[in-house]
Amino acid sequence: MTPGPSRHTRHEMPPRSVRIRHAAAAFALALILGGCAGDLNPVRDVFVATGLGEAEREAPDFIAGTRPGELAYAPIRRIDASESPLKTDEELAEMEEEMRGVQESNAARADGTRRLIMLPDPEPVIVEPLPDFDPEIDPARP
Repeated sequence: MTPGPSRHTRHEMPPRSVRIRHAAAAFALALILGGCAGDLNPVRDVFVATGLGEAEREAPDFIAGTRPGELAYAPIRRIDASESPLKTDEELAEMEEEMRGVQESNAARADGTRRLIMLPDPEPVIVEPLPDFDPEIDPARP
């Protein structure tokens, strides 16, 4: 057998072309991800500067008046046990009975829906055709 190129042989690229390809890929990725940025959006800025894109518009007064000046993170606070007293046994029993009533109502509605689905298709409605129009009859005109 004659020795030939092995499929495990790695073809080396010149280091400069690899760096150029990596830089181009990084630049392309930065442009793509830059399109997702809120305030810093070079893709949008280029389109607006060339006249192809629409510049950012001011919000109408009724919207701007309801928004706070600066949107900030609002942490969710923990509810203390003192603010929500524990339910008594009677209240728990009442809530359970209410939930059972809702469950029975939903089950009854589901059964009714299942029965409607299982019914056969209705018979088509047969409409008598209209009589032919007699062109000699002149309709009354005001």
